[in-house]
This record gives sequence, structure tokens and C-alpha cells, in this order.
Amino acid sequence: MAKHLILLLIAMLSTQLQAQDWKTPTIEGYGRIIEYEDVAVKPNPEKEYKMFFHITSKKEREGVNASLWKIARLINLLENSGVPRKNIHVAAVISGAASSIVLSGDAYKEKMGKNNPNLDLIEKLTNYGVPIHLCGQAAAEREINPKTEMNPAIKLTLSALIDIPTYEMKGYTIIR
Repeated sequence: MAKHLILLLIAMLSTQLQAQDWKTPTIEGYGRIIEYEDVAVKPNPEKEYKMFFHITSKKEREGVNASLWKIARLINLLENSGVPRKNIHVAAVISGAASSIVLSGDAYKEKMGKNNPNLDLIEKLTNYGVPIHLCGQAAAEREINPKTEMNPAIKLTLSALIDIPTYEMKGYTIIR
């Protein structure tokens, strides 16, 4: 009898844990999170969070670039934990194989043969205040014309090699 009671209790607890809903509280539709009350480390709402992402991979998560998705998750986690927007500072530079994600809808369709799945997420991140740069050297290597082919939400920068130490000197943690 005790064995059955223990199994029933375990089943109830696992069902309760599975019943938690994923949510995207700030960057709607991207970077889904689950809440936990008792965790080892939680964000401190009184601190400033400064993170700089160097996005180089074309890897996708839930249909969009995995690094852009991760930025959305970070923002969702921080805001959901009570960190005010004024204390969240996130920026990114794109280079290498990931460079095509900065293309406008028309340019992406022409070069890649399909719609750019990242446009909505890029718009939501830049509207939130995340500056996203394209490395000018990568644009040249990947034959991306910044004046005619780049999503207008993205800004051209001289080089990721300049952005990374510049943001690091401003106190940002570099995330690759």
C-alpha cells in the first residue's frame, strides 16, 4: 500500500511540473521560459546586466537563429525576474556564417530561395532597444550590399573585431 501511495505522489508531482506553461513575457513568441521559485541564482533587479553577443552560427532554434532566440530568452528571463528594462543592456554583432540573417526580406528570398524567418524577431529585439550590427568585413566577404540588401533595423559596423573589445571596455560580458 505504501508503495502505491509513493508512486501516486510521484506521478502527481511530475504531472504538476509538466503542467507548467512555457511563456514569452517580453519578447512575444520567442525565447520561451519556465518560472522556478527555488533556484540557486536569480537575477538581482537592482543590478545592471550588460551582455554583448557575437553571433557567428547559422544554427536555428524554433525556426529562427539560435543566438537571436537566446537574446530573447535572456530578456524574458531578466524581465520576468523583476529586472527593470532600464537595467538590461544587450547588444549584438553578426559575422561569419550567420551574416545572411541580416538580409532584407527581398534580398534573403533572392539569395536563399525562401523567406527570412528572422525578420519578426529582429524587429522585436531592435524595438526593445537591442542594437544589432553587421560586421562590415563579413558583409564584404559574403557579398552583402549594406545599402541595398540589409534589413534597415541592422546597422553596419566596421568589424566585429572592433565591436567586441569596444563593448567589453564598456563593461559588457561577451557571449559567443
